[in-house]
Amino acid sequence: MKNLLFLHGALASKSQFDEIRKALDASYITHAINFSGHGGNLIPIQGLTFPTFAADILKYLDDNKIEKVNLLGFSMGGYAAIYFATKNPDRVEKIFTINTKFKWDPTSTAKETGMLDADKMMDKVPSYVEKLTILHGMNMWKNLLKSTSEMLINMAKEYVLTNEDLASIHQPTMLAIGDRDKTSSLEETLEIYRTMKNPQLLVLPNTAHPFEKIDTDRLAFEIRKFVE
Repeated sequence: MKNLLFLHGALASKSQFDEIRKALDASYITHAINFSGHGGNLIPIQGLTFPTFAADILKYLDDNKIEKVNLLGFSMGGYAAIYFATKNPDRVEKIFTINTKFKWDPTSTAKETGMLDADKMMDKVPSYVEKLTILHGMNMWKNLLKSTSEMLINMAKEYVLTNEDLASIHQPTMLAIGDRDKTSSLEETLEIYRTMKNPQLLVLPNTAHPFEKIDTDRLAFEIRKFVE
């Protein structure tokens, strides 16, 4: 059976994929990890970076003696999947990204980081704050917000993935984007699609950015079709 490794989005954890993994467990060996700084893991001294996320993936593969894997990344996890493949191409079979924003500029970054204010979140979305506290720890979620904001600001200053990096990906890659995604967009995803060598494009109908808004049965069908 093929190995599928799920990579979660920012401020989330591997539990994000519990439902989709259940839908695929009969067909594949599914895996999921918590990135550094997430799910109770400590934030490294250097902060949150994609080299660190790539090291998290590599350690999991090595610890579990997985030579080659299919990577399925949501949002930040999709960016991490592509980045990992540029550094470890021999360890990746196929890549499936879901609602991933690849292009970061000062305007879009300011919009995203503006929502990562702990005090405002406690006032406006206390239920989400409670969820973050459960996922990451009472004394850790605020630091995770700060570190995530710093990571996004750095991405706007210097591209982590260049066009040359994207063009170097030789593995079959599915770029899935929700037609109602306001974090990324179809236009932005098409730009990345045209840069890569072996891509496919999937537009998920009536789908916004959050993973819980994606139809599980539809996504499981598309994953099976692509991986096989």
